[in-house]
Amino acid sequence: MNRISKVLLAGVLIVTSCIGASAQNDYRSKGYKGSVSITDHYGVWLGAETSHGYMFNRNIYLGAGIGGYIFPNGTENPYFGEAFLDFHSYLRNKKGTPVVGLKTGFMHGFDFEKKDGMTLENGLFVEPNVGWSWGLRSGQGFTIGLGGKVIAPLGDKRTDKKALLMPKISFGFEF
Repeated sequence: MNRISKVLLAGVLIVTSCIGASAQNDYRSKGYKGSVSITDHYGVWLGAETSHGYMFNRNIYLGAGIGGYIFPNGTENPYFGEAFLDFHSYLRNKKGTPVVGLKTGFMHGFDFEKKDGMTLENGLFVEPNVGWSWGLRSGQGFTIGLGGKVIAPLGDKRTDKKALLMPKISFGFEF
């Protein structure tokens, strides 16, 4: 099984295990909330993320999360993990609403020393994003989002870049 299949399988398993995880029947009600997303940085990185936090009211969420990414084009690049803070705001009080958000965190390239194809080992990032959220009859939600991850490399020996921009599309399940 190749890396892409493993990431997609892990994402499906996480989503199915989280379907009944929320004790409340509305993903936008006050209290603990979480999400799982499959992401694509436009064919460069494929990955999965999960975020867990607190919904302060029907419009404001603040949480923390982790994610992982692979390169689908082969094994010459390392795979990445990240930890982040996650804020987003639902703009309307309806089942279908625009969402704006911001993630910020740290990312690390694993197995970096053995790989020659990538010049980024560690970095701090900021990722503004916009999207749309739909409330489902089950009380969970589905979100599609577009973002742009701006990465500032930290202490990398192989790069002279000041910052990288990685556009991103994500498909998420909220509970």
